[in-house]
Amino acid sequence: RFRTNRGTIMMHQTRRRSAVAALIGGLMTTSILLVFNNKTRYDPFVTNPNFWKYSYVIIAYHKTGHILSYKLRAYLHSQSQVFGSRLRRNQVSPRVEFNELTKCNDLSLEPGTITVIEAPEFHCHEEQLADMFMDNPTPGHPKIGVKIIHLVRNPFTMAVSNYHYHSQDPTPEPFVHQVNPCSLISRAGIGSVADRVTPILSDNIMGSQMNQDLQSYLPIMTQDDFRNIVDDCNMLYQTKPGLTNATYYEHLRALDPKEGVRMATTDKISHLALMANDVLMFDRVKQVVHERNAKHPRRHQEFDLMTMSMDAWIDQPNESMHKFLDFTFQDHMPIIRKNNLSARYTETYLREGKGSNHVTSGKYADSAELIDHLRGHWAFGGPLTRIEALVDGRLMAHGR
Repeated sequence: RFRTNRGTIMMHQTRRRSAVAALIGGLMTTSILLVFNNKTRYDPFVTNPNFWKYSYVIIAYHKTGHILSYKLRAYLHSQSQVFGSRLRRNQVSPRVEFNELTKCNDLSLEPGTITVIEAPEFHCHEEQLADMFMDNPTPGHPKIGVKIIHLVRNPFTMAVSNYHYHSQDPTPEPFVHQVNPCSLISRAGIGSVADRVTPILSDNIMGSQMNQDLQSYLPIMTQDDFRNIVDDCNMLYQTKPGLTNATYYEHLRALDPKEGVRMATTDKISHLALMANDVLMFDRVKQVVHERNAKHPRRHQEFDLMTMSMDAWIDQPNESMHKFLDFTFQDHMPIIRKNNLSARYTETYLREGKGSNHVTSGKYADSAELIDHLRGHWAFGGPLTRIEALVDGRLMAHGR
C-alpha cells in the first residue's frame, strides 16, 4: 500500500535538504528565537551583535518631552532584556557637568548605556563634540557609535505650552516663586545663554517669511535679539500697579495672557536657543564623522541621529512610538511586538494625559491666539520664526 520508487524517495530527500538549508540560511540573517520554559527570547550574539556596541542618547528640552524622554528610556531599558540583558541607565546634568575650558558638557558614553540629557550645553568645536560622542571609555567593550533621539518642538507651541504649564494653580514647579524671569544668567552660574549660543546662531542665516511682502534673510539669533526680548520682559516685570513686589508666578496669574506668554517665553528662551544650537551642532558633528569615515573606512563609526517632534508625539503617539522602536531595535524586534508596544504606549498616554498637569495641549482655548501674538510681536516674532524654519527643515529631512 505504501509503494514508492527510488527516484521519488531521492526527490523528497533533496527537497528536505533544500528546506533545511533555506531555514538555516534564514536564521543566520534574521532574528533567532530561543525557547526556554515556554518563554521566547532573542539570542543577542546572533540576532543583533551590534545592539550592545551603541551608546543610546535621548535629548530633550523644557516642554519638548521631559517626561517622554524618561518613558523612552524605560522602554529601551526594559525591551533590551529580550537580547539577554538590559542596557545600563546613565544621566548627564548639563548645568553641573559643564566644562569651562571646552564649553561643552563632559560626556562618558559607554556602549550598552542609555543617557538622558535635558537641554545640553554643546558650545565646543564640532571636532571636540564628535570625539566626546564617539570615544569609548571602556575599550574592553567595542563601540561602533551612538544612536541619538533628539526631541524638538515648534518654538511657538513650545512657548505657549510653557506658559500654560507654569501659570497653573497650583503651579507644578516652585522655582516660579523665586526667580527673575528676565535674567538670561544661568541659575547654575555658567553665565549668559546669549553669550554661549550666539557664536553659532548668529553665524547661520535662515530665510524668515516675516510677512507676505518681505522676505528677510537674517541670523537665527543675535545678541540684539536677546536684548530685545529682555527689554520687553523688563517693561512687564514689577512695573504694573499692584505687581511692583510680585513674584514671577504672581505675574503669570495676573497679567494679560499675551503679556504672560511673553514673560514665560523670556524665562525659557535658553531652552529654545539651546534647541536651535544643538540642531546646528549635530549637523556639524555628523559631517565630521562622515569625513573621518571617508579617510579611515576600516575605523568606521556611526553617528545615527533621529530628530523627532514633540508635536507629532502629541498628535500621533502610536506612529511616533513605532518610529522610535524602528530606529532603536530596527528589524530585530518583530513587527507585532512593535505594534503591541505602540498601542500600549498610546493607550497609556491618552489615559494619563487627561489628568496630567504636564500635558497642556488641547486644554486651553487661547493657544492659537497666543501663538499668533508671539508670531507678530516685534521682539519674539523674528527669532522664533527662524528657529521654527530651522527645526521644520530638520524634521522634514528626517521624515519626522
